[in-house]
Amino acid sequence: MGSIERPTLQRIPVHAPIEVFIEAIKKDGGCICTNYVSPEDIATANAEVKPFLDADKPWQGKLFPPETRRCNRLLWRSPTCREKFFMHPLYQALGEHFLAETYPTWYDEKCHHYTSHPLLSAALGIDVRPGAVGQRLHRDDKMYHTWHTDATSTGWTQGRDNGFGVFVPGIKTTVENGATRMLPGSHLWGDDRGADPNDPNVCYAEMDVGEAAFMLASTFHGGSTNNSKDQNRMLYAIFMCKGTLRTEFATLIEYPPEVVKPWSKEVQARLGYKISSPNCGMVDMRDPGFLLRDDFDPEAPNVDVDLD
Repeated sequence: MGSIERPTLQRIPVHAPIEVFIEAIKKDGGCICTNYVSPEDIATANAEVKPFLDADKPWQGKLFPPETRRCNRLLWRSPTCREKFFMHPLYQALGEHFLAETYPTWYDEKCHHYTSHPLLSAALGIDVRPGAVGQRLHRDDKMYHTWHTDATSTGWTQGRDNGFGVFVPGIKTTVENGATRMLPGSHLWGDDRGADPNDPNVCYAEMDVGEAAFMLASTFHGGSTNNSKDQNRMLYAIFMCKGTLRTEFATLIEYPPEVVKPWSKEVQARLGYKISSPNCGMVDMRDPGFLLRDDFDPEAPNVDVDLD
């Protein structure tokens, strides 16, 4: 009796026509790109983020679980992640395809067309250490309170998604050390169902060093438990969102913390110094209200905002 193979994501070489990537992502909600970057790029990125992951902070291992470390402000702290992973021509081109939108606007009787291009939404390094418990299967567009209509019979249509990400592993990722699980086709589901972690169609994004996984933010996925004894599963996660998902005026820049501190908490919240639940608008994985305290700890605690 032959062995039963686990379902897998499509693996596509980096220099394949972009249409091949587009069709795979439209069908499954994600795919794996081979030879995305070089092993030397990965080694450099790992070295750049290492100082921000070491357990030498006063609160590390005391107040918070030690199994997972994060490097926030990733594009600042790792030029390699910024220039090689985020600004990779393929990721940028795919982001434009799935997220850019052009709309007509009328001034008097003349119609103008304006295009909104994607924005960086999230970028962090995640160091998942042995013993770290896996995530619940979820969609990353939850923060935008995105409504999903069922499209299993019609297929993916332009404008359906508001986020698109790339995952670049810092080491070879396997089932044992907690490779990300994805549920192909779940990006087409409506909001009348969730994802069963025991679904036989769940597949693991196992990747070699230099590969990357692309994923629509509407795809159910989750990091797995790291059952290895000595492997720290480093993963660089970078997401873009639609360019329209921001305030008309950049309030956190127009009204910086030193100006807003004496104002009421109600005003501060309306300006954006409070997350939109579950976790939209964070700074260093935290509700941005901490920036308004005179004694705030500049080191981000190792917890998620959306704990419930």
